[in-house]
Amino acid sequence: MKGIKEKVYHAWKTGTYPSPATKTLGIKIIELSEGRSLVEMQIDEHLHNMSATMHGGVMADIADAAMGIAISTTISPDEDFTTMEMKISFYRPHIKGPLRAEGIVAKRGRRVAFAEAVLTNQQKQIIAKANGTWLFLTT
Repeated sequence: MKGIKEKVYHAWKTGTYPSPATKTLGIKIIELSEGRSLVEMQIDEHLHNMSATMHGGVMADIADAAMGIAISTTISPDEDFTTMEMKISFYRPHIKGPLRAEGIVAKRGRRVAFAEAVLTNQQKQIIAKANGTWLFLTT
């Protein structure tokens, strides 16, 4: 899809969502610069697992969004990209309130990028860390 970078910057400037998935989950862009993003979502019971804590898959969603949004700031108009693989490590549960994910591009090559995300709660405690690999596609 062309214009991903522009769509992300527009969402940040207007306070809207960059994709249908981020809208569904309520993930908003708080800060944005080249190779870096800070996103946030509000957590309550509707995103809990059977143990009454935030579902790990939803944590992976915000991590993937933070990393993907950070990568989108580095692409040209004729590039698209897709997640190739991702790993997440959970450090502590999150129950409710804001959850932030900072995404950083660790290395950007011509065909592949590596990114990292750190998820924190309102007390700035680390909830989880993730890293992943993205493949660039030319249209």
